[in-house]
Amino acid sequence: MADTRKHMMPISTTSSTPIAASSMPGLVDPRTITTAASARAALATLASHSNALEDRFSDLLEESIEKRETATEVLKSLTTQVDLIREEAGVLDARLDVAASEARTISEAVRRLDEMRERVQIAKRWADRTADLKASLLSLGAAMEQQDWDAATQHAIRAMTIEPEILHSAFAAATVPSSEYPDPPPMTLISMRTGLLDLYSRRFRAAVEAKDTVEATRFFKMFPLIGWRSEGLAVYSDFAKALVRERGKAITDALAATHNSSSSHFHAGLLTTLFEHLALLIDQHQPLVDRNYGPGNFLRGVMPSLQEECDRLGKRIWDSWWDERLVLRKLDSAKSCTFSYISSLGSNNKGSRSGTINPVAKAAGGFSIPGRIATPVGGTSAAAGRDTSTYEPEGPDARETDRVLTEIASMATKWGTYRRFLVGRFDHTMPTTEDESGLDEGGSDDETKTVVRLAEDQPNRVQDSITATGISDASALGQQVASGLSKAYVTLETWYLRSSIERAHRMDTPDLAARPYTASVLDDVFYVLRAVLARSISTSSIASVSAIARAVRWIVDEEYIQVLVRRMEGVWRSASSSMAVDGPRKEAATREMKTTFIVYLNVLSVSADYTNRILTDLTTEQLLSQSFDERQIEEAASIVQGLSGLVARMRSAVRTELDQLFTQLTKPRLKAILLEAYQDVSYMLDDDAHAEAEYSDPVRRRFLKGWEIVLSGYKTLFDESNWEAYFVLTLDALVRPWEKMAMGMRYTELGALRFDKDVRTITTYLSTQTRTSSVREKFTRLQQISYVLNLDESEVSADANGPNADAQGKDLYEDAAAAGMAWRLSAEEVRNVRALRVAG
Repeated sequence: MADTRKHMMPISTTSSTPIAASSMPGLVDPRTITTAASARAALATLASHSNALEDRFSDLLEESIEKRETATEVLKSLTTQVDLIREEAGVLDARLDVAASEARTISEAVRRLDEMRERVQIAKRWADRTADLKASLLSLGAAMEQQDWDAATQHAIRAMTIEPEILHSAFAAATVPSSEYPDPPPMTLISMRTGLLDLYSRRFRAAVEAKDTVEATRFFKMFPLIGWRSEGLAVYSDFAKALVRERGKAITDALAATHNSSSSHFHAGLLTTLFEHLALLIDQHQPLVDRNYGPGNFLRGVMPSLQEECDRLGKRIWDSWWDERLVLRKLDSAKSCTFSYISSLGSNNKGSRSGTINPVAKAAGGFSIPGRIATPVGGTSAAAGRDTSTYEPEGPDARETDRVLTEIASMATKWGTYRRFLVGRFDHTMPTTEDESGLDEGGSDDETKTVVRLAEDQPNRVQDSITATGISDASALGQQVASGLSKAYVTLETWYLRSSIERAHRMDTPDLAARPYTASVLDDVFYVLRAVLARSISTSSIASVSAIARAVRWIVDEEYIQVLVRRMEGVWRSASSSMAVDGPRKEAATREMKTTFIVYLNVLSVSADYTNRILTDLTTEQLLSQSFDERQIEEAASIVQGLSGLVARMRSAVRTELDQLFTQLTKPRLKAILLEAYQDVSYMLDDDAHAEAEYSDPVRRRFLKGWEIVLSGYKTLFDESNWEAYFVLTLDALVRPWEKMAMGMRYTELGALRFDKDVRTITTYLSTQTRTSSVREKFTRLQQISYVLNLDESEVSADANGPNADAQGKDLYEDAAAAGMAWRLSAEEVRNVRALRVAG
């Protein structure tokens, strides 16, 4: 046992899991040992603990030895029982081995019997199906000889349901052929089906020629039943094409009768007739085809041929129109047009910068004032200066071009309507491939599946990827319409708009009898502009709408807005020399400038309103839905609404030129109004002077008189929006000098009251001259000056002229602000205003 302890001791001291000293009760942490005595005490404690552990380990070892010896004795006692079990297992294995051998023999025999039975079943099935094949072929041949087509169809369906492995097997090849039909079964079947195809095709065509719809429908239904779906569709497609071709004869005859082609609706009417016939044919025949051949087969199998015939006839109509209307000649003429009048106005703009004015543009820059033959500014008026009766416009005839544009847009409309009909009819109702079973009659489900499979395995299988959108996009007629819109319509429409705007400028006549002033160019241009945009939308072509919108944006900006601006600028530059010297020439030049500016400012202002109204009217969903499908409506509306930038351009030009007119004619005279109103006026009033001022009211009376002289007629001559803008400019230019004048005067108590009354009466009068609500806001500073001047001495904490004047002004400003007053004057200005009040 002592030896055992010697062997056990190293194990405890070299444990792989060190025990921290702090975790053992009574042991000292080595890091806390600082003296030799403490080290010896710690070693003694550690030795005692080590001895205790060794004693514990020895006890545990003795206990484990006893348990191990007891377990060994138990295992030895079980050996006899294990041997007995092993012997019994051997006996059982010997007995069961015999039974298992017998079972394996029986199982093998049963398996062989099952295999034999299965082979017998397969052989029986092959024999039965081969017999069915032979019987079907013989019955099919007999039915064909007897011309019993319904029976022949059923026998063909029965033969086609035979599995391919049986149909093409050597067994069938050896047993099915007979003296009557010696070929292998597949060849016999395909030969008979081909014969049926030929027979049914002839009978179908004969029924169609005899207009026997019942017989034609009967044979039409049989094609897919005998596995000739694509061939049946081809036969039906030829029939449908013949119907369209028959209608095409009437169209061809109409085209040959040239006396009818002069009508502007002739060619569009022929297209309408063609498309309506196609739509009616599709509406009547699609349900029959899709019901018997499967959903979507009319589109895939019949529609391409119909569209081909439609393209042939449609192109003939289009080419006839193109040649009769001499479109190429009109295009060449339109492309060679230089728009010399607009160019001359452009030369005016460039020449004026270098100090020279184009004489043609100069004459077009102004117009005569009623009662005078000419003016120093414009020479003669635009109407009087140009003999419009001898004017020969450039390019093709405008009326003829308008008619051609209407016709091409009308034909494009018909094509767009037809295209939307196709897409709405087919693309939104196309089935999935799994839905295309498609037979209406004949045979069981298995037979039907086999027939469909055989039909789809034919070389001429119809492609499933065909859609109405694809057919219309690939249509030769559709491509010709698109090309015509791109090459002819956009070019001629652009020329027509430019020519109409140029003609409107040439024929422009101001209506000076109207209130407010206006000019004929406004209605002339916007009538054409609306017609052009509406016509582009009616083409049902997003590309055409986009191209016309780009052209409109450039043309209206450069050849309408800029021309009006140049006219105003030309008048101002021409009038500036005459206005430099007082006299009749200055008065005439002033009137000329005023009249021209007001007319064209009104024209530009109303043009912005017209543009807004046109864009709003033309982008309603109700109108756009007549030309575009749901996917295109938003895009078309966005393109047209993009022209709203012209509205901002017009309003910007109005603001610029309005400011120019105000700066030249009105602003210099506003100061004279104030000087005249305050001539010999003083607010240092006593009782007598105040009574006299109350009686005579000189400031208000003189101000109103001067105001009427300076702004005479502007309110009635301007349109409402321009008058409001001009009125605001006038107020801005008037109030500031008035404030400075008020800040330069002295006031008694009665004088301050009089000043307040003058401000209020004039503000009230000016408020009646406009609908704008900004009049009183413009006079806020003057009203606050009056407020400060009219404060009583008791309301001010210190003497205005005393040493505390600065503090008084600051207190007054802060007290009023605290009470909720929104000061427009600064604290320093309040203090200065208060200093203007004379005490006593």
